[in-house]
Amino acid sequence: MMDGMQVGRVPLVGRQADLDALRDELAAVGEIGRTVVVSGDAGMGKTRLLRDFSDGLDGWIVLHGACVDSGSGPAPLTAITDLVRGLVDVLGPDAVRAAAGPGADALGVLVPSLADAPGDAERLADVVVELVSELARSHRLVVIVEDLHWADGTTCGIVSRLVRRTAALPLFVLLTYRTDDVGRRHPLRPILAELDRARLFVHRPLVRLSPVEVGALANAVSGQTLSAGVLHDIAARSEGIPFYVEELASFSDERLPTSLRDVLLLRYERLDADARRFARVLATGGVEVGHRVVSTVFGGDEIALETAVRTAVDAQIIVIREDAYAFRHALMQEAVYDELLPTERTRLHTAYAVALESAPATPRVLADIAHHWRAAHVPDRALAAAVVAQRAAHGASAWTTAAEAGERALELWDAVPDPEGVSGMPRAEVLRRTAAALVSANRLERAAEFAREAVDTWPADDPVGQAEMLGELATTEFQSGVSDGSDSIERALALLGEDPRHDVRRAGLLVTSARVQMMSGDQRLGRSIALVAQATAEPAAEAGDPEARELVAHAMLIAATCGTSGGDARAVADFETARPFAVGFVRAMMRYFINYSNSLMLVGRYDEAVAVAREGMTYAREHRADRGVLAMVEANTIEALMYAGDLPAAAELGAGLLPLIEASLYSAFLRERQVCLALWRGRVDEAEGALTAAREELDAFGAYEFQTRLGMAYDLGLLALERGDARAALGHAEAALRSQGSAALALPLTSVAARATAMLREQGEDADIEPYRAVVQTWAGWPVTPLWATVFAAELGEGSWQPAVDAVGPAYARAYARVRHGEELLGAGDRAAARDALTSAIAYATQIGAEGLVRRAREVLTDAGLAESTPRSTLTAREEQVLELVSEGLSNAQIAERLYISAKTVSVHVSAILRKLDAPSRAAAAAIHRRSAA
Repeated sequence: MMDGMQVGRVPLVGRQADLDALRDELAAVGEIGRTVVVSGDAGMGKTRLLRDFSDGLDGWIVLHGACVDSGSGPAPLTAITDLVRGLVDVLGPDAVRAAAGPGADALGVLVPSLADAPGDAERLADVVVELVSELARSHRLVVIVEDLHWADGTTCGIVSRLVRRTAALPLFVLLTYRTDDVGRRHPLRPILAELDRARLFVHRPLVRLSPVEVGALANAVSGQTLSAGVLHDIAARSEGIPFYVEELASFSDERLPTSLRDVLLLRYERLDADARRFARVLATGGVEVGHRVVSTVFGGDEIALETAVRTAVDAQIIVIREDAYAFRHALMQEAVYDELLPTERTRLHTAYAVALESAPATPRVLADIAHHWRAAHVPDRALAAAVVAQRAAHGASAWTTAAEAGERALELWDAVPDPEGVSGMPRAEVLRRTAAALVSANRLERAAEFAREAVDTWPADDPVGQAEMLGELATTEFQSGVSDGSDSIERALALLGEDPRHDVRRAGLLVTSARVQMMSGDQRLGRSIALVAQATAEPAAEAGDPEARELVAHAMLIAATCGTSGGDARAVADFETARPFAVGFVRAMMRYFINYSNSLMLVGRYDEAVAVAREGMTYAREHRADRGVLAMVEANTIEALMYAGDLPAAAELGAGLLPLIEASLYSAFLRERQVCLALWRGRVDEAEGALTAAREELDAFGAYEFQTRLGMAYDLGLLALERGDARAALGHAEAALRSQGSAALALPLTSVAARATAMLREQGEDADIEPYRAVVQTWAGWPVTPLWATVFAAELGEGSWQPAVDAVGPAYARAYARVRHGEELLGAGDRAAARDALTSAIAYATQIGAEGLVRRAREVLTDAGLAESTPRSTLTAREEQVLELVSEGLSNAQIAERLYISAKTVSVHVSAILRKLDAPSRAAAAAIHRRSAA
């Protein structure tokens, strides 16, 4: 049974909402019962979900049965036999016979030990239904029947009647079936339709995992952090089906694991000859192919094709999408393609190439033509088609397709006698175009390899072209973390010399140089170079040169960014001056959205920053901007939401972005922001895990990009403080300050240093706090400095926390100040004011989603005896027992051993206790227990 494979190997991923829904339905059982039907394709994790659901049930009798396919049809009554045997195991044969009443002998058909001789088998269904109904009146029963798609008629009838009984009995029924095995004529369909019309069950279809969930599951299965490229591949090929993800991640050294191929081909092998031939034709064309092309390649008459298609559709192998045919699962296409004979592949690929050459020449079609000629072993036609496909894809901003076409052309280059004649360009130009496409697709490490090769092989008689290529290499080097690109820029400028004919190209290199300085932290030099670039490009821009106009826009935006980051808050206004120059140029507009939103955050205008960043996200998607800059504006949106006070919205946006973004300058910044977000949401373990997984990437890009470097130092400092390691926290702050010097972005580090210093002083040690005091003083006139200056002083005991409560600055920092202000009032003996302040802090921290601060404030109130009392009557008897043992300091495992229940059940009870007592932690719950017992 596919759903049963690998159950329990890894954490349940992507199904928490489904698990919670099942528990909510169970909790709703009262005088009447509930039925839930869980459906999904094979491999969607139905069995695993039910296993986790069953493990957490304490006080319920769980009866579990599964229908089985005998190979020639349903095996009769297997699920019902499992249910009755389960009752015998739990209650004993005598209790089961007593509950079954006069018809008990009929149960001997299922369990011989229940009768000396089998009774009337025709009464079996009635007896089973009455048995379960009778026991449901005196016991808390959960009846689980899996794989109803394999149920025989009697089983379906029994299950249907039990579902109807839930309308009058406190019985919980949980059913599962595979959607891909329940076709239009399956006997289960009318039964489910009838029960649905009567509103007798809740349907819970399992959805496929998101790309992020695929990444989490694949990493858990493999036991390591897989690269973004591998995760992309697994996500695309598995299509979010958990079983496929586990198989691909478990056997990552195999393109298609044998175990998975055998499962996938079961349906294919049951088809007739014509349907199998159609499946092979379709598999050669890809996952989805239009009818006209398939018909041409399939040959024969339309009636034969129609019959083959209908057979494959009925077998749940193929689906129809408008005027195209597609495999139900992408991996099925791979498995069927592997079945082709070598000569069959060559013949079919040739037929596809010829058929597609008469189709509309879209970038995808052109790329497919190149692919089919290559697979048909016709390299010259494949090379020519690949070059045409790359040009078309680039024009349509289809960057992945352009990169694939370029790499295919380069693979074919040496197989063609006259590649330059066939392609119409030198190899270095193909390398350049491919590198540019890879940059736009955010595959920067590979882009750098192609760009370096393009520079090295550039024709010696074209120094201007080589200079341009060096400029592109510099940008790629910086974005990929290889270097800061300065050497490549210097080489390029030297090649151009002082010839005024090359002013526009020189301006482009200067813009790249200014950006490098801006990102590395030298704002003064970056602004100076940007202004020179602007002046260099302006004459050509005024003469109508669009390239020069775009360069002017870039230079103005970089100058505005450097001005703001360098300490001139008035420079923020320069962005609106630059915007008209950027209009019409996608890359320049994206620089506007990214740099402007970042600068607004720097001066504390967070709501405006959110609006600009969101506009940038919309613009990027509408104009098909590069994936890297889209990731950056998404990261800015997350950061702005954090500062503005909406941590949950920031987390929701971030959850859909990683881990499938290729390593780059953009992804490093995004990962660092997610670590900081997890910290301020109070999820320290999550932050540590995220930092560990991304540390290599953060270190690489932090070496060249000062925002990531300072942000990572702040995160590491906070984590060290959470662990109580003040010396390590101070070390992270010191290292960042040494590498960067005084900058507005260093202000948060002063709070880390002050808190660490205060901790060290409590331990009888001291630290040099003066460098951080100098940062605060240097930025005294900056809009957000009053907040950080107050926090700095208050951490050191040099002032009150109160001024920081409503100061301009990140919402999470103000929430922290509110909690500390409450603690300050409590320490001063003003208990009434402290209670008001902490209650207000809890409300504000809850509003912004700072869960850790909510817990801290509640613990302070509880420990001080200021928390409102909670009625103990809400706890069940079992929860009272668990709370008593929690108060003794026992772990979940120890409590489980003491009470003879599972550790998972203890965990469920503890969660319920914390929720009912409104206690932020086990310690707080224990304190409430001790006070009530006193």
